[in-house]
Amino acid sequence: MAINTHPLADILTGIQVPTAAVFIDPDARSGTTIITQVTIDSRLVEPGALYVALVGMTVDGHDYVAAAAAAGAIAAIVSHIKAPELARAYGWSVVSVGAQPPAQWDGLLLIAVPDPLAALQRWATWHRHRYHPPFVVGITGSVGKTSTKEFIGALLDDAMPTLKNPRSYNSESTLPLVVLGLTPTHRAAVFEMGMYYAGDIATLCAIAHPNIAVITAVGPSHLERMGSIEAIAEAKAELVHAIPATGVVILNADDPIVAGYATRTTARVLTYGTAQHADVRAIEIEQRGLAGTQFRLIAPGIDDRVHLGAPGMHQVRNLLAAIAVGLVAQVPWHTMRDTIAHRLPTVRFVVLDGIEDTQIIDDSYNAAPTSVRAALELLATVQRRRVAVLGDMRELGHIEEAAHREVGTLAAQCVDVLVTVGERGRYIAAGAREAGFAAVYEVQGTEAAVPVVRSVIAPGDCVLVKGSRAMAMEAIVSALCTQTTK
Repeated sequence: MAINTHPLADILTGIQVPTAAVFIDPDARSGTTIITQVTIDSRLVEPGALYVALVGMTVDGHDYVAAAAAAGAIAAIVSHIKAPELARAYGWSVVSVGAQPPAQWDGLLLIAVPDPLAALQRWATWHRHRYHPPFVVGITGSVGKTSTKEFIGALLDDAMPTLKNPRSYNSESTLPLVVLGLTPTHRAAVFEMGMYYAGDIATLCAIAHPNIAVITAVGPSHLERMGSIEAIAEAKAELVHAIPATGVVILNADDPIVAGYATRTTARVLTYGTAQHADVRAIEIEQRGLAGTQFRLIAPGIDDRVHLGAPGMHQVRNLLAAIAVGLVAQVPWHTMRDTIAHRLPTVRFVVLDGIEDTQIIDDSYNAAPTSVRAALELLATVQRRRVAVLGDMRELGHIEEAAHREVGTLAAQCVDVLVTVGERGRYIAAGAREAGFAAVYEVQGTEAAVPVVRSVIAPGDCVLVKGSRAMAMEAIVSALCTQTTK
C-alpha cells in the first residue's frame, strides 16, 4: 500500500538485525529490482509488490503467499521456518538476513526472517530515520482519532506535502506500511495510533518518531482488556512520553484526564476545546443539526467566525485540534480557513437518503459510550421525528451494564423512538424505560432489526444507526436505503 517505491536492496538492509550484514550484488536482479507496493493483504497485491506474511490470531499469511505470487508479487517476507517448505513446493529462491542473495531468480523471492512482523517494523523504523519532515504528528485517543487525523491532514496538505494514514491504518502491522510511504518531498506526516494493549502506542512511536502529539480523549473503549480507566490513561500517555522536549503536546482541555497530561511532559503544551482556558477554543457555538456548526474561533492571532460542515460538537473539538496542529506548523489562518470552508474531508459517518423520504445517519462503523453520546446529542438537534437504532457496545468490561443503561437514559431525552439491537441492547432499553420512555423496541440481531425499524419509521424521519463493529449495523443502513426488502 506504500505510496513510495523501494529498491529491494534497501529492504534487505532495513530488515536486518543490527549485528547482521546483507551483501547485495549491484548487478543482480535482487539489487536493482524496485518494489512498487508493500502489503500484508494478498487480496490487495499488485504487480511488483512485496507481500509480508503475518501470522494473526485466526489467519496465517503464509497460507496466501502463493496467491500473492499469482497476483504479481515479486518478493515476500516470510518466516524462516516456513521458507524452505514454500521454496520446495513452488521452486522459489530464498534469501536470509546476513546471506548472499541469488544472482537471479524466477517467480517469487522469499526473504526469510525470524519474525515477519518484527522485520516489517524494523524496516519501517530504518526508513523513517532516512527522512526528517519537520512536522510528524501522532494522534491517539479513545474516540475521534480518525476524524481528527483527516482534519489535520487536510489543513497541513494545503500548505505542504503531507503523508497520512489511509483508512484506519493505525496498528503495529499497518502503521509501518504508512511510514514506508515517506519520501524526501514530505514536510509533514500524520500518523493515527491505535491501541490494543499497554505498550502498543510506545511501539508505534518507536517506529514513527512523532514530534507533535494530539490526544483526543480517554474513555472506556478498551476497558474489557485494560481493566481500568487508569490503565487506559497510562497507555495513551505513551504518546506524550515519546515527544521530545523540542516538540509539542496538544491536549483536549475539555477532558480532565487528557488535560492532566500537561504535567507529564517537558515539551510545549497547547490545549484546545470549549474550556475558557483553552489556547484554541470555540465560543458562541450555534449547532445547526445536520447542516453543521457555527462558532467563533479564539486562538493565538485569530478571532474569527467558522462554519464546520461536519455536524456535532465532537467534530468541533476535532477541528480545534487540527487548527492547533496547523498553528504549530505555521500554516496561515487564511489557508486553514479556506480548507475548512471548501476542502475538509467527509468524516466517518455520512447522511444518506432513506426510504420514505427519511434521512439516515450512518454512524455504524463502531461505538463506544463517548461516541454514542455525541451521536445522540447530534440527533437531538435535528428538527425532524428522531429514531435511534443502537447496537451493543463491546469491550466495556465491568462497566458494560452501567454504560449501556446510561446510553438508554440519554436516548430517552433525545429521540422519539428507540430500537435496541443485540444482547447488551437490553440494558439500553432498560435505561430508557427507567427514564420514563415508552417507545422502545428490542431485537437480538441486525437481521431481526430490519423489519422492526421499517415498521416504526414514518416519512421524513431522521434515523441514527450506530453500534460496535462486531454488530455489522451497516446491514440495517443498507436495508433502510433501498425500497426492496432484505
